[in-house]
Amino acid sequence: MSTSGERAEVRIQIVEDERIVALDLKQDLESMGYRVCGVAASESHALELARREAPDLVLMDINLGAGGDGTRAAKRLMDEYRVPVVYLTAYAEPETLKRAGLTAPYGYLLKPFELRELNATIHMALARREVERQAERAELRYRLALDAGQLGVLEFSASGNELELHGHSALLFEQAGPPPALTREAFMARLDAVSQARLGTLRSQPGQDLHALARWQLGPQRQLWLEIHARHFAQEARIIGVFRDVSGQVDSEAQLRQAAVVFESAADAIVILDVDGRLRAVNPAFCSLTGWAAEEVLGTRLTDILHTQRQTDLLLHDPHNQAEPRHGEVLCKRRDGSQFPAWEHVAPVFSDDGRLSHQVLSFTDISALRRAETQIQHLAFHDALTGLGNRHHMGYCLKQFIGASDAKPEGGGFALCFLDLDGFKTINDTLGHHRGDELLVAIAQRLCACLRRSDVAIRLGGDEFVILLSQLVQRDALLALADKLLAAIREPVQLEGVEPVSVSASLGLALFPEHASTADELVKAADTAMYAAKSAGRNRCEIYDSHLAARAVERLQIEQGLRRARVGEQLQLHWQPIVELASGRVLGAEALLRWQHPEYGAISPERFIPIAEESGLIEDIGRAVLQEACRQGRAWLDAGLHLERIAVNVSARQLQREGFVNAVRQALLQHAFPAERLELELTESALQTVDSGQRLLGELRRLGVKLAIDDFGTGFSSLSMLKYFPLDRLKIDRSFIRDLETDANDQAITRAIVALARALGLALTAEGVESAAQRQALQALGVEEAQGWLFSKAVPAHEFALTQLQAELARHLH
Repeated sequence: MSTSGERAEVRIQIVEDERIVALDLKQDLESMGYRVCGVAASESHALELARREAPDLVLMDINLGAGGDGTRAAKRLMDEYRVPVVYLTAYAEPETLKRAGLTAPYGYLLKPFELRELNATIHMALARREVERQAERAELRYRLALDAGQLGVLEFSASGNELELHGHSALLFEQAGPPPALTREAFMARLDAVSQARLGTLRSQPGQDLHALARWQLGPQRQLWLEIHARHFAQEARIIGVFRDVSGQVDSEAQLRQAAVVFESAADAIVILDVDGRLRAVNPAFCSLTGWAAEEVLGTRLTDILHTQRQTDLLLHDPHNQAEPRHGEVLCKRRDGSQFPAWEHVAPVFSDDGRLSHQVLSFTDISALRRAETQIQHLAFHDALTGLGNRHHMGYCLKQFIGASDAKPEGGGFALCFLDLDGFKTINDTLGHHRGDELLVAIAQRLCACLRRSDVAIRLGGDEFVILLSQLVQRDALLALADKLLAAIREPVQLEGVEPVSVSASLGLALFPEHASTADELVKAADTAMYAAKSAGRNRCEIYDSHLAARAVERLQIEQGLRRARVGEQLQLHWQPIVELASGRVLGAEALLRWQHPEYGAISPERFIPIAEESGLIEDIGRAVLQEACRQGRAWLDAGLHLERIAVNVSARQLQREGFVNAVRQALLQHAFPAERLELELTESALQTVDSGQRLLGELRRLGVKLAIDDFGTGFSSLSMLKYFPLDRLKIDRSFIRDLETDANDQAITRAIVALARALGLALTAEGVESAAQRQALQALGVEEAQGWLFSKAVPAHEFALTQLQAELARHLH
C-alpha cells in the first residue's frame, strides 16, 4: 500500500464494539498510511471522541451491542460535527439497510471486505466530503454576501405561479420570524402598478434584465421602497433577482430634493462655505441681493466680497468659534459697493466623524426694517411741528442724563430749564393757529442756535419747552445762558402776511441732583421755578429753591416702610380688567401693587416703586407679587372665573437677577396655575439693559408664559428687538391715548404701532382709556383690547371677582 504524505494527514476514527476487530482494523489502516485518531466502542464514546479529535472520517459498526446504535451515532456525528461516516458491518438485511440509508452515509462495506475495497471507499468518501465542503463554503459566501448587502432573493417560474423567497426577505412583512409563503401573484399585488407591469414584461423577455425602484405595500399604513435587480434566465425558464430596502435612501433623496427647492427658491440669501470660508454654492437670492453672479464668487472668500469688515461682523466668522450656530446683524456690501444691513445666521455642518466639513450661511436684507424703525422712532420721539424732541424724548434723555450723573457723583450733574412763552395764547387766538405754529417753529430754531451739541431741546406741547443742559450746574453760567435765551426769544419774528411780532418767556431752572432725585421731581422743580418767574413779572428766570432735607426724610421713611411691608398685608394687589372693546367682555386682569401705610395712609406707586427699584427691594417684592398673582389666579379658576390671562409687571432688576426663570417656574408649580394664562409685562428699557435678553425670554417662553412690552413707544425702541425677541403683545402707552381723538401726532404714532404689531403677528392692548371717544378712536384704528378707568379702576381681588361673576351671571340670564 502507498504511504504518501498526503494520506498520512487523513485522520480516521474507528467505532467498533469488538476490541480484536477494532485493533485489526487500526493496524490495517495504519499500514495503508492513514492515521487512526481514536477507537470507540460505544455511541457516547464515539461522540465524545469525535468532538475532541475532529477526525476526517469515521468507520462505524452499525451494531454496537450494549454500547448503543451505530446509525444513531452516525446521524449525530454528521449533523453536529459534519464528519463523514462509512459503515463497516456484517448486516445487510433490508431493515438495517433502510436505517443506514436514512443517515446518508458516505459508504457501506459488508464484512469481511478486502483492504483495497476499504481504501477505495475511504478515498471516495473523502472526495465526496471535499466537494461538499466547497459547496458549503460557496453557500456560506452566498449567505454572507446577502447579509452584507441586506439582500433578499426572489425566484419564480416564468410561466407558473410559485414563488420562492430567500435571504433578507422578512423585511417584506410586518411580523417577525420566517416569511410566510407567497404566490407570484400575491407578491406582484403588493407592488405598485408600474413595477408590476415591468416584472410582468420581464416574464415574456428571456435573457432580459430588470433594474427597478418599486414601492412595496408593507401593511395598511406602511410602505417600503425596494431596489430590485432581476433577470429572466431562458434556459431554466425562471426569473431570479435580488432586492433590498432603500426606503431610507429614498427619504434622504426626497429631503435633498426638498432642500434643493428651498435653496433655489428661498427669499433669504444662502451660501455654502468650506472650512476655509470659501464659497462653494450660492442660491439665486444671494445673486439678487448682492449683484454678484454665482460664477464670479465661487471659490472666493466670503469676507472678501460681502462683509464690510466691521469688528462685530468678523466675530460671526471667528475661526475659533465655528462649532456652534451663530447669528447677528452685519453690514454687507453689494457688487456695486453700496451697503445694506443684514441679519445673518451661520450654522456648522459636520461629517460623520464629527469634523467640521462646511458651513451654511443665510442672510436677509433688513434695510426696510431699519427704515421703519427710524420712522417710528422719529414719530415717537420728535415733535411733528418743530422737529424738536417730544415728551417721550425728554423721558429718555432724562434717564440717560441721570444715569451719567449717577456714574459721576462728583461733577456729573446737569440742569433742566422749563420755558413757557408769555402772551403766546393771545397771538395764537388773534392771528390764527397757522401763524402761531409758524412762531413756535421760529422760537425752536432760536433755542437750538443758543445751545451746545450736548444740550437737548424739547417741546412738551403748546408753548412749553424744556431744555436739558448737560454738565452745566454753575449758577453764573446758568443765569448767563438764561439771559441769552430770553434775549433770543424777545427778538421780533416775521410771520407770513403780518407785521413782525414779539414774545417773551418765563424760565425756571432746576439742578440735578441738587434739587431733585428723580426725573419727575426735576421737571416739577423746574416747572415750579418757571411759575415763580411768571409770578415775578415774566420775561425772567428763576432757580428752584429746593427743600432737600424734607425730600430725603420722605425717601428714607418710604424705604424703611417698604422693608417692613409685606405683600398680602400692607402691600396689596389690585386688579384692573382688560376688556375686549367690541363686546365689553373682560378678557383678563393686570395686577397693580398698592400700599396702604398704617400711619401715612395710601402711598402712590409713583412714590414708592422708584425707591423700591433704587434700593433693590423690588426684587423681593416682585417675587412675592408673582407668587400672589399665581395664587389669586388659581383661586379664581377654582371659583369658576376663567380669565384668559393675568398680567404681572416685571422690572429690569428682576430680569437681571439670576434665577428669575426658576422663580417664575416655582410660582406656577406651587399654585398649579396654567403657564399660558400668565403674561409678564416688560418695558423696552428693561429688555435693553438685560444681558442675554433673547436667551432669557426664550427660557420664559419655553415655560409657556406670554410676554408683553409695556408702555410701548416711550423708550428708544429697537425693531430688531421685536423681531428677534419671542414676544406676544405690545401695550400702547397711555401717553399716546390721552389726546388720541384730537392729536394727529398721537394718531399717527398709534396707527404705526398697530401696523407694526400686525406685521409681526403681535397682539395689542391700549392702556389708560378714559373716555368713550378714545375707545371709538382705538376701534377705528384696529385696536381690539384696552384697559383704563373707562371700564374700571384697579380694585381689590374680591371686588374684581364679584363684579365679573355678576356680569357672567347676567350674560347667562340673558
